[in-house]
Amino acid sequence: MIRRLHTLSLASALALLAALPAHAQPDDTEQRLAAAREVVALMNEHTGPEKMMGAMKASMRAPLEQQLRSATHLTMAQRDRAADVMTAALSEGLGEVMARLMPEVNAAMTRVYVERFTLAEIRAVQAFYDSPAGRKSMAVVAQDLPQLMQPLMQGLQAEAPRMQARVEAAIQRLADEGIALRPPQPGR
Repeated sequence: MIRRLHTLSLASALALLAALPAHAQPDDTEQRLAAAREVVALMNEHTGPEKMMGAMKASMRAPLEQQLRSATHLTMAQRDRAADVMTAALSEGLGEVMARLMPEVNAAMTRVYVERFTLAEIRAVQAFYDSPAGRKSMAVVAQDLPQLMQPLMQGLQAEAPRMQARVEAAIQRLADEGIALRPPQPGR
């Protein structure tokens, strides 16, 4: 009998909770949004585009220098100058692209935090990034980004000829099907 009363009491309590209006359970979306924006701002402060650009600039120069070594008709000073000018041009272009895209990247990161993290989790992430270990983590990643990306970049560079061949084969296959992706060449 007591067990039945206990079960009935529990069921009644659950029914009452379920019957409460939805607004009685607060929606913390705005709080999560504000906290997520703070996390993204904190991340940008420590690993933002300016810091990444500095690290990437050094990683851009090395492959250019390697390519320029084969330009034996140039003096060493001319190769250095060419590496300087080309690195500056690439950095400037990449800087413009990053400046244009960072608002979208930040908005996407903010959305991910809001959609996939609870308010407590976002605050925990923020506390970590605000801690000495979190700041060091972000600084190391930003500083060592070229080193971290090097295996990927080398792999992509090594695979570029094969990927180009695949694209060319796909373009030819489509042309054989009557889908010309390249404009017709005069005289052909």
